[in-house]
Amino acid sequence: MSVVRVALLGVEGIHINSVSTSSAALILRVETGESRTGCPDCGDIAVGHGRRPVRLHDIPCFGRPVRLLWAKRVWRCADPDCPRATFTEDHEPAGPRAKLTARAVVLATDALARFDTSVSALAHQLGVSWHTVWDAVRAEATRRLGGAGRLQGVDALGVDIEGELAQLGPTGYRPLRVRDTLF
Repeated sequence: MSVVRVALLGVEGIHINSVSTSSAALILRVETGESRTGCPDCGDIAVGHGRRPVRLHDIPCFGRPVRLLWAKRVWRCADPDCPRATFTEDHEPAGPRAKLTARAVVLATDALARFDTSVSALAHQLGVSWHTVWDAVRAEATRRLGGAGRLQGVDALGVDIEGELAQLGPTGYRPLRVRDTLF
């Protein structure tokens, strides 16, 4: 059964506790199997301090939006002199205070860069608001575009005039797409 669970979610170390459906989405209740960790400040072995529910929106599955209800582990540092009292686990699915999983952000950013889609269409597919998608895509695009040397070796940029003219509509104008300005 664990092979099926890992294959469904595609993330090592995350266990699917249950799968259910609602009228709007497929709901997966997940948690990590991590049983030991060290305090990020002092390095002492931390003690489990319960779990906190985190709701994440993931990539669609079977044509439906997916919600991950992650029981995120809270840890307590055992050292009474440590300035950090409690902290939560970090894991691949999402960063701190994220609303979308990391792979949902990559999917949305790649779709805007490569395909003729819109932020509102992606928001509908993910089951979130336009602003939720745009905030995540803007941060990811900024990270991707900020790479040093991204344009190293480029001597000239060109525009495919024939290709652009072929996209003109009956009015003689082509609507501006997000990827024209962002990527």
